[in-house]
Parts: sequence; C-alpha cells; structure tokens
Amino acid sequence: MSTAPLIEDILNVEPDETMEAHILQGFHYRTIEALQNFLELSQVEMASALGVSRQTLIRNLKAKKHHLSSQLSDQLYRVARITRRAIEVFGERDAAARWLKCENAALGGRPPLHLLKTDAGAEKVAELLGRIEFGVYS
Repeated sequence: MSTAPLIEDILNVEPDETMEAHILQGFHYRTIEALQNFLELSQVEMASALGVSRQTLIRNLKAKKHHLSSQLSDQLYRVARITRRAIEVFGERDAAARWLKCENAALGGRPPLHLLKTDAGAEKVAELLGRIEFGVYS
C-alpha cells in the first residue's frame, strides 16, 4: 500500500471530476502555487519544469481568477505524476523533491525536473525511478 499522496492532493484540486476533465478545463492558477510549494521550488525552477519562461509563470500567477490553458495544466499534471512516483520510490516528499532537483548522471547530468518539459523526458525519469525502485544500477 502506497503512502504517496494522491495527485489531487499534490495539485490541491477537488477529486470531484476526472483528472482529464480538470486538465481540459484548465487548472485554477493556484494549482501552480500548490505544486511549487509542495516541491519547495523557486519560480525559476517551477518555470523550467513547466517549460515556460519565468515571466509567463508570473503572468499566470498575477492574472488570478482564471484557469490555466489545458497545455499548461497538462504540464502541471506531468510534474505531479512524476513527483508522486518519486515519493513512492523514495518514501517521502523531501527525499523525492531533493532527487528531482539534483543533477543525475543517469540523465546526462541533468536534474530529473528539467526533463519533465516533455513526455519523452518524463518517460526517461519514470524509467529511472523504476530502475532505482528495483535496485538496478543507475
């Protein structure tokens, strides 16, 4: 049984709809803050993980009372999904957050968080987490 939080808890969204519906509707702008706070990320780190500029991130946060685009919402979901998986593997949020932010030789010296801009990068990170979980040299 996993002790990792639900993705809805990481993103601070109500579980009243399917996650797909939340993404298509667009998460509320506060979802960015929820994920940023959950991982203890700076605005620069959060923007990098989402594949947007810091200015775009700030603009979304300042606009308030609006929903994010489905594309940005999907990016947030991707980061939350990998975060949850990292918590499953490392057993706690702090260890998972540290791992996501640290350079990793198995990822070409890049922090896992930097690869989450794309599905392909997220797949690499998920694969590495699986290898770590099962004790395969990484």
